[in-house]
Amino acid sequence: MPIGNQFLPAMKTAARGLEAQRRKLGAATENLANASTSRTEDGDPFRIKRAVQEVDNADYERLNRGGLDPQLELRSTNARHLREASLPPEQATGNLGPETEIEEIEKERLEYDPSHPHADEEGYVHYPDVNVAQEMARMTSANRVYEANLSAVEATKSMAQRTFEI
Repeated sequence: MPIGNQFLPAMKTAARGLEAQRRKLGAATENLANASTSRTEDGDPFRIKRAVQEVDNADYERLNRGGLDPQLELRSTNARHLREASLPPEQATGNLGPETEIEEIEKERLEYDPSHPHADEEGYVHYPDVNVAQEMARMTSANRVYEANLSAVEATKSMAQRTFEI
């Protein structure tokens, strides 16, 4: 296997993580921006957005079917070399993590304001129940995980460059 192909799965996995965190950050930002929006352009109430990732247990079981032990041991084949421990080629380019989907949650809070143009018959306005502190925490968490994935990309890039220098 060419040396460059050993780094490709790591880059793809980190890129999947970057995309997931970007979507989480976008959902939290949109929730904060619409915290006091009673209706969207099409007249429906704004729905809170959540970035979710679903992981099928089959994804983890495929490691065992491929003959890989989750606790891999490196065996020395030569005093100066280590044997490569990696996924079989057909699995190395397969699923690199869960896909991130955006779900809409219909959760609202009522505020009494009979003079508001969107008030119902009883004088209540329906707003999305956005918890600003939780959304800010989600944004901070997504930002930090994004930075960690970016660091992984930089480390992989650096390893690849050093490999070509040898």
